[in-house]
Amino acid sequence: MKSKLVGAVLATWIVLEILCFALVVRAVGLLAAIVLALGASLLGLSDVRRLLDFVRAGLAAKARGESSATLDGPMLDGAMQALASILLILPGFASDFVGLALKSPSVRQSLARRLRARSGNADPRLIDLDPREWRRDARRPRRTAPK
Repeated sequence: MKSKLVGAVLATWIVLEILCFALVVRAVGLLAAIVLALGASLLGLSDVRRLLDFVRAGLAAKARGESSATLDGPMLDGAMQALASILLILPGFASDFVGLALKSPSVRQSLARRLRARSGNADPRLIDLDPREWRRDARRPRRTAPK
């Protein structure tokens, strides 16, 4: 069942890429479309360093024994930047459009917010404690007298 879904998604993506390429060729011409496609691929290749940094950070975190939840913000942003680079390297204008959109920090932040909301962690700074895990401190900080 899942292999049929993957096949259908892949076939739809290929048809979408062909349609986008045909529309761009019709709008700007064949030579300009080829130059645009090569330029987008070169942009993605030049940004592969981010992908390598993301992989190194993930491996270093695993070596230190940290979970991916502690690195949610930077790791998620790095993963989206790496995905943007990969999409730019792939041939086709539909993947280039999605890759260029992911290059925008505002799009990445919005997407990260939505992903965190779906996972149940709306704010990474929020610590949700069980009622047995917290206590009220009776000590109050001293107030300094005005001079």
